[in-house]
Amino acid sequence: MANSLNEVIKKLEQQRAGIERALAALRDIEGPVLDIAAPAAAAPVKRGPRKAKRKGGMTPDGRRRLSEALRARWAAKRTDSEVAAAPAKAKRKGGMTPAGRKRLSEALKARWAAKKADAAAPAKRGARK
Repeated sequence: MANSLNEVIKKLEQQRAGIERALAALRDIEGPVLDIAAPAAAAPVKRGPRKAKRKGGMTPDGRRRLSEALRARWAAKRTDSEVAAAPAKAKRKGGMTPAGRKRLSEALKARWAAKKADAAAPAKRGARK
């Protein structure tokens, strides 16, 4: 029983130390705040000068290495695709050939001419009566 009680006390002391560190960090961020409930022994922990954090996420050297790797990758891909595409005929990306467009235009003109002729025929018949 005494052993388990000592373990509980040890864990509580660890938690207390963690809470005090968290409070000290919050006080550093917030600035001096008068807190009557805070004990005088819980003064902020002094640390050395802090390093400035980089915001970019990548060092210039890393950016250069990545750029070189991408250039090499695209160069290899370009040579592979040129070799593979050389014997094959280039595919069209869609659309219509000029001859197909002309055929379609003529077919639509003929269709509209027939429709106009059908529409005009009943009107003439009705006018005769």
